[in-house]
Amino acid sequence: MPEKILDKKAAVLRATLELIAEQGFHGTPMSQIAQRANIGVGTIYRYFASKEDLINALYLEVKTCLVRHIVRNYSETMPAREGFLVIVHNIIEYFRENPADLLFIEQYANSPLITAANREEGMRIYGPVWNLFKRAQAESLLKDLPLDMISSMTYGAAVSIVKLYFFGAAPDKRTLDAAVEAIWDAIRR
Repeated sequence: MPEKILDKKAAVLRATLELIAEQGFHGTPMSQIAQRANIGVGTIYRYFASKEDLINALYLEVKTCLVRHIVRNYSETMPAREGFLVIVHNIIEYFRENPADLLFIEQYANSPLITAANREEGMRIYGPVWNLFKRAQAESLLKDLPLDMISSMTYGAAVSIVKLYFFGAAPDKRTLDAAVEAIWDAIRR
């Protein structure tokens, strides 16, 4: 794809993310997205068949960016506990730096607007994280709970820490490290 096309498509995705974070899905007409992206409304429809198609593309884009960030400094050769701590720290860091992404994921992770195919692709994108949980479970390091529950407990706790930053109760590094360790303690045997 030519760079100019990619730039326009990226501008549409970014504008949609920002506006939905500010106004929600129903409060964000395509005309506002076009205005924020500095393109014509018709241009959006060259890339996305509908607003729902745009939301699905944005869902996968946000998931991809999130996972790309959270696996930084992570290696599948790390001991499971160490890998877990790296990933959770990276989740917290990513959402602190990208609050609109957090708002979007929180709003659309379980939305009927997200197609089954995109939900499945979203799970595939999380492969490195799932592999870590599977490995830790195979090594009998985790509580005897389904992996989706382990993942939800981890993600929910990490997001709760992120929200502390947003509301002015940011922990210092030592406290943050202890909190991330406590998340591990909550899921380990």
